[in-house]
Amino acid sequence: MTIHAVRIELGDTSELPVMSDEEINYFLSKNDWNIRRTCLDVAKSMLLKLSMATDSTVDIFSIKGSSAAKQYMQALKMYISDPNLNQTLQTLQGYAGGISLSDMQANDSNLDNNIVKQPTAETFTYRPSSFGI
Repeated sequence: MTIHAVRIELGDTSELPVMSDEEINYFLSKNDWNIRRTCLDVAKSMLLKLSMATDSTVDIFSIKGSSAAKQYMQALKMYISDPNLNQTLQTLQGYAGGISLSDMQANDSNLDNNIVKQPTAETFTYRPSSFGI
């Protein structure tokens, strides 16, 4: 059922799908069975596969794989980048560290972080001789 959900989300439901069940299963296990993250990985993999599609001719038959691949690639690019189509992008939130005082104090109290201590009046004393005066 989960593989089918990924196929439906990405439109890979034709008689000749781009991705195999084993490939989708790999991405599902890689992403802890999270369908949203799996869809992004599968879509990226599909883009790479489709970028290698070529046109071929056998006798009087001609298969125009590149034009269909280009159209599908454009649809996948839109899926990956458009937050209205990709639910993963709808839940993203920005974060800028070190802006709030509590963030700065938490970072300073973490011994694993490198801290540049600001000089204070007690640590800096003016000595005229040190400036050649």
